[in-house]
Amino acid sequence: MLRFPTCFPSFRVVGEKQLPQEIIFLAWSPKRDLIALANTTGEVLLHRLASFHRVWSFPPNESTGKEVTCLAWRPDGKRLTV
Repeated sequence: MLRFPTCFPSFRVVGEKQLPQEIIFLAWSPKRDLIALANTTGEVLLHRLASFHRVWSFPPNESTGKEVTCLAWRPDGKRLTV
């Protein structure tokens, strides 16, 4: 059995979501209820955290390629860097 030190907050699972592609990167917005996901096909998705409603998606294309290597939010949460 895995035991964590008491300094870690305890979380409970409130839901589960199956996605068609494996997620390789994710980043939570520091200021908004948004989560950015990158999958193995190179697609970048932006979802609302609570409802998992898709806000937008950015498919890979010839100029960007299919390999996402990093996702990062600007500290104010207004921009996402891929």
